[in-house]
Amino acid sequence: MRKSFLILSTLMLLSFMANAQLIKDRTNGLITIGFDLYTDINTGSKYENFDLRAINQGFGTYITYNLPMGESKHTVSLGAGFSSHNYYMKNAWLSEPYNPTITFEENAAVKKSKVNINYFDIPIELNFRIADKFKISFGAKGSFLLSSKSKVIGDVYGDGHKWEIRYNEVNALESIVYGLFARVGYRCVNLYVGYQVRSSFKEDRGPQIMPFSIGIGIRAY
Repeated sequence: MRKSFLILSTLMLLSFMANAQLIKDRTNGLITIGFDLYTDINTGSKYENFDLRAINQGFGTYITYNLPMGESKHTVSLGAGFSSHNYYMKNAWLSEPYNPTITFEENAAVKKSKVNINYFDIPIELNFRIADKFKISFGAKGSFLLSSKSKVIGDVYGDGHKWEIRYNEVNALESIVYGLFARVGYRCVNLYVGYQVRSSFKEDRGPQIMPFSIGIGIRAY
């Protein structure tokens, strides 16, 4: 199953890149499409009764319109995108996600527990091309909450049954968050880092989650 998923993901990625490069070529470089795959490390305050997993994988995709800086190959880009963040809790789960204040319940029987948050992004970015093949980019973005959900698997009620519980909304999330990001790339592959400067949860109504994201990205060269 995992091998099939990896093969399918690779094929989809290759198809994505082929189409992204075609779009950029046909628009003479004015439009860029990209994809980032990253893990989140929280920089907020320590949680009261749970820890996050070391790897909290997420992804983002985006499209930008690129404005040249004079006669140079450097550009200013404005775009739109989608980003998804997953936070995996150790030995804890979100038992009442609809409460005005969010708390996580400790439970050693939890096998898998996560919160997923999805955003619509509006990024602005400065792109500097060096020696034609290298590119360094710096940017900022505002992210608007689209959806959220939580999931837990385990004997959370202590009755010997392995439960799988899903909730389609998590309360107390900020409707808008802000972040900074940077990319350093060679041709179509780049290193991506990002930092969310506002907590995902409202102050005093949930844990302080301010992710530092690091991963790899691809975009049309």
